[in-house]
Amino acid sequence: MRTLKVKPINNFIVISDVHLREPDDNITQLFLKTLDNILNERVSNQKKIDALFLLGDIFDFITGSKKFFLKMWKSVFEKFKQLKESGIQVYFIEGNHDFGFEHFRSKKLDEYFTNYGDCSIEFIHEKTGNIVLRHGDDLICPEKYIKFRQFVKSKFFQKITSFLFAGFFMHFLFSRYAKASRLQDVYRKIEPNFIKTCLDKYFLFYMSEFNKKINILIIGHIHVFINTYYKDTHILVGPDWFSAPNYLYYNEDGVSERVYCDNKIQKEFQLNNL
Repeated sequence: MRTLKVKPINNFIVISDVHLREPDDNITQLFLKTLDNILNERVSNQKKIDALFLLGDIFDFITGSKKFFLKMWKSVFEKFKQLKESGIQVYFIEGNHDFGFEHFRSKKLDEYFTNYGDCSIEFIHEKTGNIVLRHGDDLICPEKYIKFRQFVKSKFFQKITSFLFAGFFMHFLFSRYAKASRLQDVYRKIEPNFIKTCLDKYFLFYMSEFNKKINILIIGHIHVFINTYYKDTHILVGPDWFSAPNYLYYNEDGVSERVYCDNKIQKEFQLNNL
């Protein structure tokens, strides 16, 4: 996974784990409405928005290698394009349900996103310092998952599957696999000590690799809401749209706000041992 370093950003929005399934369902319509609201706030100067970070698993399954999916989700991609054209930087980070953006870059995808792929993003916020965003599936995970992830995210694997399977078949097959995986309810089994161990390993890796600390770490993936400090790093997990449609707004003063998009409110996950 590559690290994408971008210029300083002070006002931004983060959306994660929407898990869009069908273009006409209620989840998709609410998501499009939310993007419209963000666009209107930007255009009318009601809210300063420099960037939108799509933190992975926006779709329940998608591969950027297939025109089938770009056509299927045209309304969503066109909304991303409108946001980009309004002056908002739009970044798409692959989650464990998103494929093909890193290895199948195209002029069409360039229309929708400022940058995209299987990456983490790093930038400086003038008030709070070094911010790192990543999906988190390679961070909060068991060791055995890392090798599996490396394989399915490899260019070789994605080229083979893209060649062998038609887009509509991939949608049929992998969407059902994603649903079956969710029924196992693995997210509720995550324990505070497990998260702490994963964070310790990542902080050690980051310090050895880059010789600096992370002031704010923003991840998704585990479908919980966390807003706490651990070893002087501000940990923001979520926003988890799947559990309660919402997004994170972070402003130039270093203040974060959860903006809920319907009547569901997500309870904060307590890391009692941190």
